[in-house]
Amino acid sequence: MSHERFYSRVNGPTLHRVNTVRWLDEVSPRHLAGGGEPRHVTEHLLASGWNNHSVPGFPHVLLESPDHRLHLTLEPQPDAHSAWWRIHPAENRMWSAQFGGHTPVEMIAEFTDALDSPAPHPETDTDLWHLPASRGWSRLAGREQAALSPDETALLSRVSAISETPRWRWTVQVSVPLPDGQHRWIWNASIDETAPAAALAGFVTALTEPGPLLRDEGQTTALTFGYLDSHRSVVTPEQHRRRNLQRLEAAQRPGPPDPSPSAPAPPPPQRQPRHKKQR
Repeated sequence: MSHERFYSRVNGPTLHRVNTVRWLDEVSPRHLAGGGEPRHVTEHLLASGWNNHSVPGFPHVLLESPDHRLHLTLEPQPDAHSAWWRIHPAENRMWSAQFGGHTPVEMIAEFTDALDSPAPHPETDTDLWHLPASRGWSRLAGREQAALSPDETALLSRVSAISETPRWRWTVQVSVPLPDGQHRWIWNASIDETAPAAALAGFVTALTEPGPLLRDEGQTTALTFGYLDSHRSVVTPEQHRRRNLQRLEAAQRPGPPDPSPSAPAPPPPQRQPRHKKQR
């Protein structure tokens, strides 16, 4: 039976359908916009040639890169603060990236899209700390490797495990203060520094970008306690849908032809003259 007969979110706008939402909201700060539509990540990977190994009847997504070297797992948990998204090499765990359930999918996509990109990220070969510094994030006193977002609800850190050979990783902790002085955690993320440099740079770029994220009309995040700012976007749902389709179509385009010249074809065999029989 086709899923198109069901009244379900699976029949949403990213599957070449017209969005039934009347308008979209621009939500800021973007790290409090909520998780968003997971297919923003998964559909692009599938369009890029990733293989789907998900088990029917179980609520998870298992994707493998075309070269079988990388795995992505999306497994929703009762606790949205736990790692819903996990990306790592298939045969070893030399690095991993984990994202909580409320991590905006646009930020995860900047990480996963770069895994397939042959071109280096423009920020790959530079100090990533200049990104938050240039966008209003402030370094914390006494912590040279941590920066706080302008609204003071997101903390970006570079930390290491205490061991003989420290393993550095980049972490994000998003929380909002409560009236009693405590904090309510919204989402966490952790990326090993040994992860592909372009992917790490893509995530940090998306995290610190000051622009808002688009969400369905009237979306409110109860966990943010008034820290969420949203207003009507000039982008229509149909325009948003077309942008999604263009992104998927771009992922399906074949790469540039091999610039190396092909080997010349061997010359045809020369016909040997026939010897006449002597009578």
